[in-house]
Amino acid sequence: MIKEWIFNFLDKAEFKNSEGKNQSISEQRNIKMSIYYKELALYTAITLIASAISKCEIKTYKNNKAVKEEDYYKLNISPNINQNSSQFWHKVIEIMCYKGESVAFEIKDNLFCADSFHSDDYALLGNRYVGIVVDDYQFNKTFKSEEVFLFKLENIRLKQLIDGLYEDYGKLLAHAMETFKRSNSRKYKIMFDEIQAGDEDFNKLFEDVIRENLKTFIENDNAIYPQFKGQNLEEFQQKSDVKDSTDIIRIRKDIFELIGQVFKIPVSMMLGNITNMNEIVKVFLTFCIDPIADMISEELTRKMYGYEGWKNGCYIKVDTSVINHIDVLDIADKADKLISSGTCCIDEVREIIDFEALDTLFSKTHFITKNYDTMENRLKGEEEI
Repeated sequence: MIKEWIFNFLDKAEFKNSEGKNQSISEQRNIKMSIYYKELALYTAITLIASAISKCEIKTYKNNKAVKEEDYYKLNISPNINQNSSQFWHKVIEIMCYKGESVAFEIKDNLFCADSFHSDDYALLGNRYVGIVVDDYQFNKTFKSEEVFLFKLENIRLKQLIDGLYEDYGKLLAHAMETFKRSNSRKYKIMFDEIQAGDEDFNKLFEDVIRENLKTFIENDNAIYPQFKGQNLEEFQQKSDVKDSTDIIRIRKDIFELIGQVFKIPVSMMLGNITNMNEIVKVFLTFCIDPIADMISEELTRKMYGYEGWKNGCYIKVDTSVINHIDVLDIADKADKLISSGTCCIDEVREIIDFEALDTLFSKTHFITKNYDTMENRLKGEEEI
C-alpha cells in the first residue's frame, strides 16, 4: 500500500489568536510584518515633522525686538545637561505624535521632556500632572498646569484613529503576503511503501527523524536529504498562476499615503519620490509644520511670559523659514529686491541667507531706490521735488 503525506511545514504549528482562533506561524509572521509597515510609515512621518521642527530657530523677543539671551540659549542650544536642542525637540515631537500630547517642564534651569505622565483634569483650577518620568526617574511632585509646557496635537486621538483605520489594511497586507508566499513556495510530497495508517512506530520515526530532515532540507539553500529505501521525495509542479509582489507594494503604498494624509504630509514626501522640491516643501510647511510651530510658539509665550510680559513685547516665535534650503545664487535677485525696496537692511538679508551680520551702521541702514516714490511726487517732477 502507498500513502502520501503532503506537508506545509510553516503552517504545521498552530496557536490561538486574541479571538481564540487558530493561526499558523506564517500568518502570525505576516501580521507582524504588516504592523512593521505601519510603524515604518509612522516613523517616516514623525521623523519628517521632528526634523523640521528641530531645524527651526526659536526666536525670543523683548520689547518687540529679537534678543539672544538665556531663554534663547535654552530653547535653541542646550535645554538640559543631557540633551542638545535638536535631541530635545525630536523627543517632544515624537511623543506628541505617538501619544497626542507631550509635556515639558523646568527643573533647576533645565528643560526636560517627560517620557510618560498622568494628568488630572480640572476645568477651573487648572490641570495637575503627576507620575512624570524622565529616563526611568520618576518625580515625586505634582506639577500645576502653569508649571509645564503642554504640546498637544489638534486631535489627541490621532494614534487611535490611525490604528482603527489601519486595521483593515493590516488584514489585507497579511493576506497579500500569505498569498504571495503560498504561490511562490516550493512544495513536496513524500511517498512510502507499505506503510500502514496509524502505525505508532512509524509515526514516532517520522516525527523524530524524517520530518526534521525534510524541514532542514527545504529551509536551507544547500542541504542533503538522506533518502531511505522505500521513500520517494518529489516536488509538485510549479503553478502557472504565480503571484508577484504587486499587491504587497500597492497596499504598502496605501499605508504610507494614509499616514501622510493624517499628518498632512505630501504623499510624494512620504514615499521619497520628490521632483518639484520647492512646491512640496511649501505644502508641507503650510499645512503640517506651521500649525505645530504656532502651537509651540503660543504655549512657550503664555507659560514663560504671561499676559503682562506679552503686553510689553515679550514673546516666542518658532521661525519655520529656515527649514527650506536656500541657494544664495538662486535668490541673488530677490535679495537685491529686498534691500532696494527698503523692506530689509543688509544685515537682515544676510541672516536670511545664513550669513553673519556685519553689525555696522551701513549694514543696518535701510535703502530705497528712486524707482519707489509716491504718485504725487512723480507728478510734480524731479526739479520741483
